[in-house]
Amino acid sequence: MKKLPLYLTAMLLMLYSISAYPQEHKEHTLSHLWELMAKSYPELTEKQARIEASEYRKKELKSAALPQVQLQLQNSYGSFAGTNGAFFPIPGVFNVNGNAAKDSDASSSTMNTFGSVLLDWKISQFGKQQKMQEAAGYEVQEAQSNYEATLLSLRTKMTRNYLNLLYTQSGLSWADKNVLRVKEILELSSSLAEAGLKPGADTALAASTYLQALAQKEEWQGKYAAGQINMRELIPTLSGTLKLPLQTYMGIGQTDEGLDSVSVAHPFLQVLDKRFRYQQTQKTVLARKQLPSLSLLAGISARGTGINPDGSVHRNFASGFDNSSRNYLIGLGISWNLTGLYTGSLEKKRAQKQIDVAQSQYELQKLRMNTALQSISSRINAQFKQVAKTKEALRKTEEAYDLYLSRYEAGLINLTDLLQIQALLQQVEKSNIEVHQELWSQWNTKAELSGDYSYLFNNLK
Repeated sequence: MKKLPLYLTAMLLMLYSISAYPQEHKEHTLSHLWELMAKSYPELTEKQARIEASEYRKKELKSAALPQVQLQLQNSYGSFAGTNGAFFPIPGVFNVNGNAAKDSDASSSTMNTFGSVLLDWKISQFGKQQKMQEAAGYEVQEAQSNYEATLLSLRTKMTRNYLNLLYTQSGLSWADKNVLRVKEILELSSSLAEAGLKPGADTALAASTYLQALAQKEEWQGKYAAGQINMRELIPTLSGTLKLPLQTYMGIGQTDEGLDSVSVAHPFLQVLDKRFRYQQTQKTVLARKQLPSLSLLAGISARGTGINPDGSVHRNFASGFDNSSRNYLIGLGISWNLTGLYTGSLEKKRAQKQIDVAQSQYELQKLRMNTALQSISSRINAQFKQVAKTKEALRKTEEAYDLYLSRYEAGLINLTDLLQIQALLQQVEKSNIEVHQELWSQWNTKAELSGDYSYLFNNLK
């Protein structure tokens, strides 16, 4: 019975180690890294904040259609000499005034209180408010398209860093293989020299080649470490060493034609399209801006003064609340900026030029993207053929190397001939890695231009 807890503890530790092992050696797929980047990368959170700001802007414009209510309260001290005649009141001020009492001292001063509530409801702006809200809606859509375009650009950058890391990982694997191969040659030449079958100079030459292979491996280790750091630029939360699917990278599948024309829904085009539509709506807003505004006006006021009906005057602070009177006002008002009729025509002309600029930018971007997409599709088709031929060349070079190694071991050729075929094999292996990297890079470019990452998503996993 005492052995049972120890048995259970051992089983738990074994299960934990089994469950933890795949986590430590789990290969990071491209789609998984995309998800990590999209969660917390600062540039994306900035674009998201801009979307929310533009949505608040739209709500502000919508609230501007509500009645505007102003409250005014004051208690002041001053003279009360009345004056007859007409005057232009300050807009927004609601006041009822009369002559001073005949028996009062007009040169004297007293306290006054005044309070008013004014309502100004623009019941008709002849469509200007609706067009402003429509323009704000396009601002929101442009901000959303900007977010999607930024996300696509970051995906392209993430994929480029991912492919570069795969390239350096392949280069490091290639350097390891080369070191082992040259080490085998060194050991073979040493044993043949000791047996007196080959000169001792072969050992020195093989040792020199081995040291060069080690130096080359150190170079690739540095590139691989730098690639690991570059991946953390877009995903700072990553920790440990990234393990990538190297076999998938070197075993790229068959070509996929995909799209050869840019969709109008592409985020890069959508940004310019929403900007174009915004400029069109702004021109309409400027045209409506020249029209008058019809308002419903209403107000109530209460006023007190230290002047009594008999003409006597009080100067204490509380006297301003005496002898109160209340008034009201209701009516319709129209306001029309006639000077804006001239300036508005200039604003409309300027708005039309901005529309022309936005439209030209859209057409130019679409032309460039379509041209680049068709060009990269042609390059990908040719690159697939190059990959196939390079793989076949690698297979034949490996066969030739094995034959040369056997001939050297049998004493039929010298070390120089073997090292030459080894160098050729090394060169073909590196060329095989480079043509794969070039093909993946071209696919990354095509995915950005088409906005479709399904091929990379399905193959880099």
